[in-house]
Amino acid sequence: MKKNIAFVATAMLLVLVPTLALAQFATPTDNFNNNGTRAAQFLKLAVGGRASAMGESFAAVANDASALFWNPAGIGNLQNLEVHLTHMDYLLDVSFEYAGLVIPMSNGRLGFSAAVLGMDEEGVTTLDDPDGEIGTTWSASSFALGMTYSRALSDRFSVGITGKYIQENLYNSHANAIAIDIGSLYDTGISGIKIGMAMTNFGGKMKLSGRDLTQRNVDPDPTRGGNIGQSADLLVNSWPLPLNFRVGLSYELLKSESSGLLLAADFNHPTDAEERLNFGAEYMFANRVFVRGGYKFNYDEESFTAGGGLNLPITNYNLMIDYAFQEFGILGETHRFSLGFRL
Repeated sequence: MKKNIAFVATAMLLVLVPTLALAQFATPTDNFNNNGTRAAQFLKLAVGGRASAMGESFAAVANDASALFWNPAGIGNLQNLEVHLTHMDYLLDVSFEYAGLVIPMSNGRLGFSAAVLGMDEEGVTTLDDPDGEIGTTWSASSFALGMTYSRALSDRFSVGITGKYIQENLYNSHANAIAIDIGSLYDTGISGIKIGMAMTNFGGKMKLSGRDLTQRNVDPDPTRGGNIGQSADLLVNSWPLPLNFRVGLSYELLKSESSGLLLAADFNHPTDAEERLNFGAEYMFANRVFVRGGYKFNYDEESFTAGGGLNLPITNYNLMIDYAFQEFGILGETHRFSLGFRL
């Protein structure tokens, strides 16, 4: 009886919380779609060569350690300790790294994750040194550290929650916030159809602070006398995180012991863009070789995705190697590489 009550309460929570969160979403108009109004944009960078190659339609697949990013409920069904690593050379010489670890426990699954976005140092330019040759350098970086707990409440339904600390750094200034991700994954038991839901980046606002914002020898209040030579901090705004609500559907169209075709679709409702639709497919050969493709609708530059993977059994563990190609229109393209270890 207690398990049934917990099941119902959790299911209601996972429906009500996203509904309340959606009330925060500004409704885009014909002339305004909230682009550029959210901080920590690196939180939207896709994790995993597999999911990325499938058009980022992974909310209802979520069956490896990259589920820590896509849908925390997914790790509730993992039976082994898993490690996931992603590397991406992003646009404009920016790099993105992600690491995830899933640990099975008797009463659920525990996960840890870290995401880092970085760039090389550049010279500081001033009016007197427009080429930045004096020697002083600056850089920018962002990172997020997460801890996830997921549990299968039945043989078909699992839930998960992630708490994470987020920080962005710009020269000598920084901003930070705390956020959560929640998700659910339901196996309908009908022809391999699964339904996934995830709400990500639900949390506080970010506001820059640091000595770069302190101005010296200024008059902070020109309307009053005697303020010359004072120090004052520039006023800066607080910006919310890129909250997103994702609903996904996956379908194992063909499945045998050694081959299969997986189809997936995700509907995304972000706070800072219009609704988006992602489609993806994966075909497995001999349980070793994978070919993937996808398409992303209603994005400014992103569209076609493709990639592949290898599943290599090595002594006591499986090594998964995945690659994804992502087209970015006039901006070029990106390449993601990921490794997965299942012990």
